[in-house]
Amino acid sequence: MKSKIFLLITGCFAVLLTSCLGDSDYDSYYEVDKNCQITEFSLSSDSVSGLSDVKFTIDQLNGRIMNLDSMPFGTEIEKVICTVKYGSYVTKLEVIQEATGDTIDWNAEDSLDFSKPVKFITSSYDGMTKRVYVAQVNVHQVVPDSMVWRQYITNILPTKFVDQKVISFNDGSADYYYMYVQPAANTAYKLYRSKQTDAKSWEELPLTGLPASGVLLSQITSYNNLYYVVTKEGSLYSSADAVNWQLVEGTPKVKSLLGYIDESTNQPAVLSAIVEEENGLVFAAMNAEGQWETGEMVPAHFPVEGFSSASIYLMYTSRVMVVGGKSSDGQLQNASWATMNALDWAEQTDSYGDYFTKRQGTMMAYYDNMFYLIGGIDESGKPQKDIYRSSDYGVTWNYVDTLVVLPSSYQARGFASMLVDKDNYLMIFGGKSTINGQDLNDIWKGRINRLGFERQ
Repeated sequence: MKSKIFLLITGCFAVLLTSCLGDSDYDSYYEVDKNCQITEFSLSSDSVSGLSDVKFTIDQLNGRIMNLDSMPFGTEIEKVICTVKYGSYVTKLEVIQEATGDTIDWNAEDSLDFSKPVKFITSSYDGMTKRVYVAQVNVHQVVPDSMVWRQYITNILPTKFVDQKVISFNDGSADYYYMYVQPAANTAYKLYRSKQTDAKSWEELPLTGLPASGVLLSQITSYNNLYYVVTKEGSLYSSADAVNWQLVEGTPKVKSLLGYIDESTNQPAVLSAIVEEENGLVFAAMNAEGQWETGEMVPAHFPVEGFSSASIYLMYTSRVMVVGGKSSDGQLQNASWATMNALDWAEQTDSYGDYFTKRQGTMMAYYDNMFYLIGGIDESGKPQKDIYRSSDYGVTWNYVDTLVVLPSSYQARGFASMLVDKDNYLMIFGGKSTINGQDLNDIWKGRINRLGFERQ
């Protein structure tokens, strides 16, 4: 009996000893593996500005070394100094340069060619443990500040039309583009929609409530969860779903809708407009309850039609800006105006300035933290395709002649709808090449390259 007990104890001890020896081997292997890691990585070169400041991330799990923030377009990294630190068990460091096809026992001093990925292989003292890393330097393959334009689609709709306006609309399930069109003068308006993720397949919706003609589609404005539009006769219509419209009763005679002002700490939300009174045109604001307040008289050179408008929130205040257009006496303008209360407006630029020629039907959007102004039709009736930018909210405008210019295949136009989508593309829908001509039946899109960059 004693011998059996002795054998049992001895067997258990042997099992425990074996288990402990096994754990020890595993720990030793893990320690060797860990101490074969590359722990620090950097590059430098007297001829490559800023290279020494580039931060590289070492992915120990997948054996990847890279810079998450790409270097500027055109950076040359063919011969640069590489500095690495690695674990204490490394006795051999082998390098394979894809650009040259060379495999060398690297001395951690010779320069390397990183124009293509470089493979680093670390080996332990006994040669049994190795770690493989692939290092690459990410360099932008396009000029970050350039814009690539392309004609996204031709023949948006199967029918021709003489007027159009595109708005963004979310029905609670998806983001859509809604396109209002008038097929011909004095004919009923039609409405089509397409998902913003598509913008190629358009379906017709049953538009109701709008008069048969005279609607100023270009002035459709969203405000306080409703959409508003005005007619040439001064009637105001509203809609909650952008499909079914109704006349707004008890309003003054509205000449123009200029935009909207969102509510902020020091501002109530209002719809900005120009209304007709006995003594002339005045600025006006409609609050959320539908009550109207009038302000200053409209200056003689303020645009009342054919202008471009943008409502934005900047520097803790909401404001509306309009540019270009035609004044009440029929004169084209080239100034920009802004307001923060809809009742009084300030001229941002000199009306006699020469930032851009006098024109109507310009397209304007707030994009890349500045205003972009594109095209329009000038005093001679000639369509334009030039681009101007303003970084000071319309006070000054700079002509853009490089990087973001429209291609030669783009047909100059005015009166197009221009929107910015969620992927930072500027979308240009239709437009006219002549004042009274049919609208162009196409969509163009462009994006500044860096606005599409993603972190790896």
